[in-house]
Amino acid sequence: MIRTPAIEKRISEISEEDVYISVIGTVVSSDPREYTLLLDDGTGQVLAFVERLFKIGSVIRVIGRPFENGKGINVDLVQDFSGIDISLYNELKTWEAKR
Repeated sequence: MIRTPAIEKRISEISEEDVYISVIGTVVSSDPREYTLLLDDGTGQVLAFVERLFKIGSVIRVIGRPFENGKGINVDLVQDFSGIDISLYNELKTWEAKR
């Protein structure tokens, strides 16, 4: 099976045409009954359906399939980004976009 590459997106950029995406955000709420995390990246919020919960305030990257026009993501992979300097990461992404 060939997997579609995940496209890096800000939450506000998620569209219904997206098939497989990658989003980095801060966990702002968690629901242990539904196994969902609400992520915020400064441009918006999205509900992520996960297999493992993270603490509120954790910075994570989720990779998965968006649904309901970007209101949620069925997550295949979660990466802990707590050790990453997000402002430096965003600066790098801005620099890359200008190249």
